[in-house]
Amino acid sequence: MDVIICGGGSIGGSAAQVLANAGDAVTVIESDDQQADDLAEHLDVAIVHGVASASHVLRQAGVATADAVIATTASDEVNLVCCALARALGASRTMARVDHSGLLRDSDLDYASLFGVSRLFSPDRALARTMAARLRNPEASAIEQFGGGIEMQQFAVDPASDACGERLRDVQMPAGTRLAAVCRDGHTQLPTAQTRLCAGDEVLLVAQQDAMDAAHALLGSPSLGRRQIAIYGSAPSAMWLCRALGPAAFDIRVFEPDHDRATWVSEQLDFVTVLCADPAKPEVFDDEHLEQVDAFISTCSDEQNLLACGHAARMGVHHVLPVLHRNEFAPLLEKLGITETFNPQTAAVREIRRFLHATTFEPLQFGGDGLLLMRAPLGDNATMCGVPLRDVHMHPPVVIVAAERSDGTAFVPGPDSVLVPGRRVLAISTTDTEDHLRQLFDIRATS
Repeated sequence: MDVIICGGGSIGGSAAQVLANAGDAVTVIESDDQQADDLAEHLDVAIVHGVASASHVLRQAGVATADAVIATTASDEVNLVCCALARALGASRTMARVDHSGLLRDSDLDYASLFGVSRLFSPDRALARTMAARLRNPEASAIEQFGGGIEMQQFAVDPASDACGERLRDVQMPAGTRLAAVCRDGHTQLPTAQTRLCAGDEVLLVAQQDAMDAAHALLGSPSLGRRQIAIYGSAPSAMWLCRALGPAAFDIRVFEPDHDRATWVSEQLDFVTVLCADPAKPEVFDDEHLEQVDAFISTCSDEQNLLACGHAARMGVHHVLPVLHRNEFAPLLEKLGITETFNPQTAAVREIRRFLHATTFEPLQFGGDGLLLMRAPLGDNATMCGVPLRDVHMHPPVVIVAAERSDGTAFVPGPDSVLVPGRRVLAISTTDTEDHLRQLFDIRATS
């Protein structure tokens, strides 16, 4: 794939490295001479020196024949202009980084359509979604995301669950959920209405975020109840995290040492308790009894996160989740028993790869066998388009677990859902059916 990245900073440089290592042909446009020279020295990518929002620079980078243009500079305005120009000059798809939450949360104005951008993304929101998925089900052994609002989690059926021993046809699964696969004794099967769930079965559950807790409580361990979450710092990722978690299942306290910032955050998040205090100080930690929280998250600088999370771990907090921008701090955290960290660059690159490679087949390791996970847009001649899914009979069996709406959000389709050409779907089948799936979903061999 021929990809142009506008901006070679932390996000763009990381994306360029990952994409180049995966075999994509990458061109980076960078205006800073030193940054450009560093990229040229360390990465196997083409470098174009110049301002990415200039049409002649985009032409020099080969925009007319590019499969995708990804704008990752630190300026929302520059990124939007880059993508608008790139689309006008012939780029097939464009993706723009935007950091201002208003560009993503304004329900009255679709900025992506306004600027002709295929997809808007925020590194902070991507990071928050990843952290929220972990917090909603801390014991899940696998987590994946699709589109906006769909999660996939892997866990064992609890012997005390209401679904244990029942056939799926008799289990009232919450709306917006789908059981994608079941593994028993090392053998994986795609479930049917006759499948009976047994204690210890590993299940792969796909659900809309607002239905995941209810579905997990039905199949897995009993509900964790209302959980206590402490967040150090009110960085944009922390704000997105609070919105992603919501007030229903979490009692959230945000600690912000700056008084003015704390006041502003409390006005933005009326369901969150905001305290003007520094939990990295032992006396604050003790006074607020933070050793009793279910999870402690730190979203400040790496040094602050290291100190605060180290103290939380020593005090016995079970889930300590620091944001880590620089990997050199990871060994120090590991010595404190903290092995799970969250990196905004990693989250952003994952979002970029999902956008670029939306038509790829991926092996999904589940249970004792492998499955084939497919993310792809439906072709005009796809078998399941235009008719209710209940009338589509696919052999070998394929489970369509999620589909995209026109606005890019995703939903779990039901028997009466009618799929539309051009929209992406998430489907699961056995590992030896790729050719069949390409025909079934009308996917071009070059996709």
